[in-house]
Amino acid sequence: MLEGIIMEKINQQNGLYEQFLKYSYWDLKELFKKAKTKEEQDFYMNLSNMVLQKEQKRTISK
Repeated sequence: MLEGIIMEKINQQNGLYEQFLKYSYWDLKELFKKAKTKEEQDFYMNLSNMVLQKEQKRTISK
């Protein structure tokens, strides 16, 4: 039973990551602008920083 719950959470996390990959830096900046709370702004800013870091690593490795 517990193993099934854990696997379901892992699948949801993988789905969350796949959703994150669909957003561009600019998409996340727009979501930041529309955020209603400071916490929500921080969340979108952190995600946009992750996208930038990923792009930097890709550029450096070329």
